[in-house]
Amino acid sequence: MVCQDGGIGSVLSGTFELKKKLPFYKVQSIGNDFPLIHLEDVCQTDLSALAVRLSDRRTGIGGDGLLAFAAWEQGLKLRMFNPDGSEDFCGNGLRCAAHVAHELGWVKDQFAIDHHGRIVEASIHGKDVRTILGKADTSPDQIPVRFVKDPEITFHRAGIVEWNHKSYQGSALSTGSTHVVLEAGLPSSDEEFRAVSQKLENSPDFPERTSVIWRQVLDENRVKIRIWERGVGETLGCGTGSAATGAELMRERGYGGKIEVVNPGGSVWVEAASWDSELALIGRAEVLYQGQFDLG
Repeated sequence: MVCQDGGIGSVLSGTFELKKKLPFYKVQSIGNDFPLIHLEDVCQTDLSALAVRLSDRRTGIGGDGLLAFAAWEQGLKLRMFNPDGSEDFCGNGLRCAAHVAHELGWVKDQFAIDHHGRIVEASIHGKDVRTILGKADTSPDQIPVRFVKDPEITFHRAGIVEWNHKSYQGSALSTGSTHVVLEAGLPSSDEEFRAVSQKLENSPDFPERTSVIWRQVLDENRVKIRIWERGVGETLGCGTGSAATGAELMRERGYGGKIEVVNPGGSVWVEAASWDSELALIGRAEVLYQGQFDLG
């Protein structure tokens, strides 16, 4: 299907008219799963509403959000929507889209992805996909966060939320999407995980909400996490959250390098010269199956 103006611009404008049978790929990376569709297959209907429908695990395809991509002269254009319809930047989605585009022959081994206002450099190394997410942003207005009073103090130093007579502190930063990396370690119970994560996600200190990363440092090059993503809830993997966790560990230990971040769904590696330099995220993605979704 070609949009009325005949070009990719209308496809990316935000409104779409749906095919009755919508082709899709079901993709995943470290347990983060998505329906992936071609932007050229849809015109003039709201992608947010489509994401809500397709992400539903009972009446839709099921997933942690919706990915929609198109070929671009420099590589790919990609949009990602959470299951609640909010648009976001997605580290694992980048890797999934890159893998499929490479398999389709749209791109060679090095290319760029235009995603949520960023140009992300991507490269294929055998089965691994490497993406350059950029620098971790700790400026309060860019995260955005309101609890940092002194702009020179870009990390925690404040109790963010209280629950069950306990104060939770963390580092607020953005790696394309906003995260709080908690100092508390892994939660002691599902109740603690859900209660604190939901409270933090919707705290008025975060006007655009925030994802929450609980972590356990295993050694200086390895960290384990549990993830609560804004607009989704608990997920098995988070690329931008892994990047934020890796950057925070580099900051704490005082040097860069390569860090394995163990997500519940598998590992990715974060690599940088220092915590405040360009962050590379390395991992794998796969197509689980292909199909057509009946929109009638």
